Amino acid sequence: MSFDIQLFHIQTMRDYENSNDEEFFEHVEKFTVFSDAQFKALKARLLSYDYEIIRTVDDTLHFKKSDAESSAVAYLTRYAIYFSAGFNPEDSFEISMTASEFTDTGEFAKFDPQLGEWEI
Repeated sequence: MSFDIQLFHIQTMRDYENSNDEEFFEHVEKFTVFSDAQFKALKARLLSYDYEIIRTVDDTLHFKKSDAESSAVAYLTRYAIYFSAGFNPEDSFEISMTASEFTDTGEFAKFDPQLGEWEI
């Protein structure tokens, strides 16, 4: 089991809120794609938060928090960042706060799938 947080383009949040599709998150084609500049900025920001790239698969960058004791990971795709951590308070707090801080430009929205709540 893990604690998960997601970061999407703000338009994805709006589309979700206007949708009656209970399986919205199962259809990535409904998500707004990050611009190249946004993708590069998100990648740079993850690196500045001490996440390191551990592998690249297709268009997905796999990151791990560089602290050896941390279970925090992030997957940057063209349409979302998926944060995940074990159920310990430090790592859960880490990924939640990081995603919250990434909303500061107004371009992105944080989604907590455990609570079904958005933050902008």
